[in-house]
Amino acid sequence: MRFRDWIQQEEVTRWTGNLDAEVVDLSCDSREVKPGWAFVALSGEKIHGGDFIPQVLKLGAVAVLSDRTEILPPEIAFGAMEDGRFTMGRLSKILHGSPDEHLALLGITGTNGKTTTTTIIRQLLQGAGIGCGLIGTVMNAAGEVEEEAIRTTPESPAFYRWLRRSVEAGDLASAVEVSSHALMLGRVAGARFKVAVFTNLTQDHLDFHGDMESYFAAKCRLFKQSERILVNLDDSYGQQLALDNPAHATYGMDRKASYSARNLELSSTFTRFVLHTPQGTWPIESPLLGRFNASNLLAALAAIAEAGFDLVEILLAIPKIIGAPGRVERVDCGQPFGVLVDYAHTPDALEKLLEEGRRMLRPGGRLHVLFGCGGDRDRTKRPLMATAVASGADVIWHTSDNPRGEDPELILDDAARGFPEAIRGDGDRYHRNADRAESVGQALAHCRPGDLLLLAGKGHEPYQEIHGVKHPYSDRSAVENALRGKY
Repeated sequence: MRFRDWIQQEEVTRWTGNLDAEVVDLSCDSREVKPGWAFVALSGEKIHGGDFIPQVLKLGAVAVLSDRTEILPPEIAFGAMEDGRFTMGRLSKILHGSPDEHLALLGITGTNGKTTTTTIIRQLLQGAGIGCGLIGTVMNAAGEVEEEAIRTTPESPAFYRWLRRSVEAGDLASAVEVSSHALMLGRVAGARFKVAVFTNLTQDHLDFHGDMESYFAAKCRLFKQSERILVNLDDSYGQQLALDNPAHATYGMDRKASYSARNLELSSTFTRFVLHTPQGTWPIESPLLGRFNASNLLAALAAIAEAGFDLVEILLAIPKIIGAPGRVERVDCGQPFGVLVDYAHTPDALEKLLEEGRRMLRPGGRLHVLFGCGGDRDRTKRPLMATAVASGADVIWHTSDNPRGEDPELILDDAARGFPEAIRGDGDRYHRNADRAESVGQALAHCRPGDLLLLAGKGHEPYQEIHGVKHPYSDRSAVENALRGKY
């Protein structure tokens, strides 16, 4: 697209240089720029993107957009932006042909459940022969192409690039994890969602938002971009949303809702419930385990129905779904005790995970929980996470989870304040080791037949980040390495 045709459609206040330059793509990451691309120079925490302009020009950039005045060679197109990332988002949409308008876009927001719900949506639609893309924490996908994701919601150029790929691949829908950061930073600016799903809200990311009210307000931004809104009535914030706007569709396990799951039956191998919807009632048997996975499945089915797809066809795909990697994921090496890997890394998610663990535990078995708290993140939730673990675990393995730039021992100290002194002093119940792989090995060695070990926090992540370096590591691999050849 010619630069002059592109920027005249948006709030670019001033432009100079070669306005006939053909722009094929854009990015705010200087390392990503290729010949024919536009570079968006934005203010960062420590440095301005404009400092990388000489580098992107050498890489073949033909245009620059910036929130400050830049002096460029006359053959380079330049546009001055006033609305930074939000303008970048709307320009990305235009350059990629408004792909959101050719897809049923299902956006999932909330503290917990986004990854599993979006993954289930994609698996159900694909199982019914309907192409569905995915944008989320674990991976981005379009058609049959899948790539590991860098962040929950990518920057807007990559977001719209994936949506365009979905359109080109013949997908009819795309399931998108929409984080609060993404909504505040314009990563989905300009997108029109067919359905927005609100799963829940619990303490997280207060280092970014400041307080729960601001965090909630950030999540609610998604609704202004959505045709239909679906909220979880099992969550207090969801109840508030439904009260404020009775027109919202609702789902829930415990309350009367537009979509509900009744007669819930949980086991260590399946989950059953009766699905009640405006379209009809059906018995459901799912291979996904736990109450919150039943809630995630319910949310996915409700979102698909609200988007206008036929539930009768979708329900046939349920027996084949496998959920999301690292979300209540079973590790079976033939051992006589259970091992589950999960991404739970907030107080609420840990509390729910432990509740599920209790339901799955064999009579006489002990519930082991291994967890840690992330570095350079919200410190106030650390003791709350410990309190959640202390309330339900028989044996606690307190370790590290991406200490990043902080001292791992100080992170452990922060969290340990949430444990009662009696637990910290009980050597049979409380174990502390900053080395996560060692801690996993110790926990496995301690397990007896009938026990259940929950490894919380890492989930799907294939690394442990320490002092800016991502060292290869996964909980699943740590378990497999420790148990190899033993069973």
